[in-house]
Amino acid sequence: MKTLTTLFYLLLGSALTIFIYSNFQQRVVIHFTDRYRTTETPLALALFGAMVAGFLIATLLAFTHQFRLRNRLRQLRKTNERLESEIAGLRNLPLTSLPSSGRTESDSPAERDPHSSID
Repeated sequence: MKTLTTLFYLLLGSALTIFIYSNFQQRVVIHFTDRYRTTETPLALALFGAMVAGFLIATLLAFTHQFRLRNRLRQLRKTNERLESEIAGLRNLPLTSLPSSGRTESDSPAERDPHSSID
């Protein structure tokens, strides 16, 4: 799968390079507002700038999501440790401190007749 991904990126980069080379002579003017506009720049430079801007925005969004996930993971690990220590504490409780159910050994399910009706 990694080979296919690498091959895909290589083909995409080659297509982008061919596209930029074939459109290098074309010039564009980018209008940000009525007063601010760029001078005539090559189309390739405008496309490259748009690609870099998109990459930076995507990277910023990915980092914020990554930080949120790490924070959530840290919280879940703390909760897990707290619950594991609680379970360990419950395992160490003596059985005599549990309330008696009032059953005798003859009342155990293993000694009862399996075909008898339930009381």
